[in-house]
Amino acid sequence: FESLDVRAIDLSMATAWSLENVLARPSLSAWMNELGRTGDVQEIEVTAADLVGKTIAELNAEIPDGCIVGLLTHDDGTTEVPTGDHELQDGDRVTFLGQTDAVDRAVKRFHPHD
Repeated sequence: FESLDVRAIDLSMATAWSLENVLARPSLSAWMNELGRTGDVQEIEVTAADLVGKTIAELNAEIPDGCIVGLLTHDDGTTEVPTGDHELQDGDRVTFLGQTDAVDRAVKRFHPHD
């Protein structure tokens, strides 16, 4: 798994994380796990070259209604909640939060290579 950059999670850790989510974030947990799920959270690497170098404010029109940028993780591992002034850099990872269809459209725009 390490050669594929995949993090293995054992059953006890997965159970602990699930319990923590239900207890610490009950509304988010219910929203993410409901039948016919309407919400989603996706983290992707920005691969759309035309978006690199633009600020979140400049990209607002590229982000569908019903979707927000919740986190921005830089290539050096630093993570921040972005403001409109944050500029996307090569290698950045963006976490989208929102309605499932809006998140799907945002992912396809920011990471069109899958």
